[in-house]
Amino acid sequence: MLADPFSSTPPTAWVALVPLVAIIPAVWCMFDISRHPDTRRFPPQAWLAICAFGNVFGLIAYLRFGRSENR
Repeated sequence: MLADPFSSTPPTAWVALVPLVAIIPAVWCMFDISRHPDTRRFPPQAWLAICAFGNVFGLIAYLRFGRSENR
């Protein structure tokens, strides 16, 4: 028999930690953009949208290509 997907087992701690892996870096990048609005390639508003909707790839793109070198 297959396990019942709607069983009453309590969720593990991983269920709470996994979203934080995506949310914390996104908030950090958005905070960085707001404090240092001089960005490369795109205006800060575009980088905010990329970080908000681009998940991990948007964050990596901002850190690699959008962050200004002269801070």
